[in-house]
Amino acid sequence: MKQGLSKREKILLFSAGMLILIYVAVQFAIYPLIIRYTDNVSERDSLRLEKRLTESDIANKAAVQYANTEANAGFTQIKDNYPLLVPNEEIDPILTNLCLKNNLRPASLRFTGSVRAPQSDDTDREPTFTIITVSMTVSGNFSSILQLLDDVDSMQYIRITNLSYSANRQSNASENDSMISLIFELTFVNP
Repeated sequence: MKQGLSKREKILLFSAGMLILIYVAVQFAIYPLIIRYTDNVSERDSLRLEKRLTESDIANKAAVQYANTEANAGFTQIKDNYPLLVPNEEIDPILTNLCLKNNLRPASLRFTGSVRAPQSDDTDREPTFTIITVSMTVSGNFSSILQLLDDVDSMQYIRITNLSYSANRQSNASENDSMISLIFELTFVNP
């Protein structure tokens, strides 16, 4: 007679088969799914972060473009208050007439140095403003200098950067003979 497997052996074989089946299922089906799921979750989170950063960059770019537009409008408005660059031959009469208008007699006028342009980070473009320095010696009295300072203060493109007043110390000389040295800076817009 053939003897079959006992109930205990059948249970052990069934249990061993189930354990092998569970091990194979976990090892080759469930574990790869878990890894793929965690990878997908990580990729999703990274894509969400990238999306938020892109949206933030877009918002920042729009804000920068708006600020740039506002700055350009303000710059254009400021630029409109300055005259266009003129040659030195046209600057001489401007300063001479300004002094004569305030009862100061010009004695000498000299352009000191060359045209000085404000520094710019972008070397490919022309500077927008040009500053010209002019030294001038005039004769006149102290009240005429004060009038000149008031006139220059009302002009946005001309400023006096240095003033030397040498009062005449001779008792019989008139006050109008005092020598005054002025250094003007004129700012022009490049055409």
